[in-house]
Amino acid sequence: MPIARTRKPAEPSGPAGSSGALPVRPPARRRSGARVLLGLVLALVVLVAGVIPGIAWAAGFTKADGGHVVVVRNGGLFDDNSIRQVIQPNSSLTSTGLYSKEHPYPSTQRNFKVSGQQDADSNEVINVPTKDGVLVGVEGTFYFDVNFTDAAVMSAFDDKYGTRTYPGPDGLISAWDGDEGWSAFLNFTLGNLVQNVLRQEIGNVECADLVASCSLAANSSAQAAAAAVIDPNANGNQTINGVQAAVNDAFSRDVNDVLGVDILVNPRFVLSKIELPQNVQDAINQAQAAFAGVTESQAALQRAEIDAKADAARQAGYNDCPTCAQIDIMKSLPSGLTTYAPGTGFTVSGK
Repeated sequence: MPIARTRKPAEPSGPAGSSGALPVRPPARRRSGARVLLGLVLALVVLVAGVIPGIAWAAGFTKADGGHVVVVRNGGLFDDNSIRQVIQPNSSLTSTGLYSKEHPYPSTQRNFKVSGQQDADSNEVINVPTKDGVLVGVEGTFYFDVNFTDAAVMSAFDDKYGTRTYPGPDGLISAWDGDEGWSAFLNFTLGNLVQNVLRQEIGNVECADLVASCSLAANSSAQAAAAAVIDPNANGNQTINGVQAAVNDAFSRDVNDVLGVDILVNPRFVLSKIELPQNVQDAINQAQAAFAGVTESQAALQRAEIDAKADAARQAGYNDCPTCAQIDIMKSLPSGLTTYAPGTGFTVSGK
C-alpha cells in the first residue's frame, strides 16, 4: 500500500516574484529615540571637550584699569596657590591662566580719615591728652600713596595681607575686595599706630598752644579780660604745623615697620580740628561771658567819664558866656511855644 506524503506549504514569494522571507523592521518610535539619545551623547562630548575649556580659556584674561594694580595667584586644578604675576595699572589684555584668582589693590592716592562725622571712609575721633592733661579729640586725615610699581613689594604684601580677612561693616572682608575691603584693612592694621603717634606728639604741647581759648578755662572770671586779649594766632598755627610735621615723621618711620612691607609711601598728615571736652568748653564759655560783662561795664564807665567831662566843659563855657547859655536854652525850647518869661516867676506857655 503506497504511503501518502504531505507537501510542505509553499513560502510566500518576495517582491517581483522572488522567493524568501521579508526582513522584520523595528518600530519607527524606537529608532527615533535612539537617534535622540545618540545626539545628546555627542553634544555632551562636544561640550565637555570643547566649549567648557574654551570658556575657561577666554576667562583666563584680564586687564587693570587706571586706579588698580592686580596681583594674580594660581588657581588651576593642578597648580599651586603661589603668585603668578603682577599686572600694572592701565595694562592691555593679559593672560592670567586658567582659574587664576585676581586680587586688585588701589594704585591711586588713598587716605586714613579720623573724624567725628562717621562714614564709610572715616574712623572715630581719637582722644589723646595734651601736656597739661586736657583730653582733646583729634580730627585729621593721613594721605599716602601705594607702592604699586614694585612687583616684589606687591607680592609680599598680598602674601601677608591679601590671604586674610578683616572686620568690615557687613562682616569679614578681604583687603582687595573694593574700597570697603581696603578701608577695613587700614582700620585693622593702622588704627593703633595712628593713635600712638598722635598721643606722643599731642602730649608734647599744651592745650592753649593748640586752641588759644584753652587759656580761659584756667583763669577766673576776674582774669578773663587779661587772658582774652592774648592773640589767638600767636602760637597756634606754628604749633599745629609743628605737630603735623612731627606726626608725619613718626608715621613715616613706623608705618612700614608695623606692616612689615614697604607698601605705603609718602604719608602726609593734615590736622583739621581739635575738639575740647565739654567741661573745658563750658569753662571757656563762662569765662568769655564774664569777659563780655566786664567789657560792657568798662564801656559804660568810659561813656560816663566822657559825658561828665563834656558837661564840665559846657558849664565852663556858660560861665564865661552867660548869653551863650540863654541862646542854647532858646534853641532847646519846643516848637509852637508862645510865651517864655524867665525870672522869678518863670513861665512857659504854648498854644
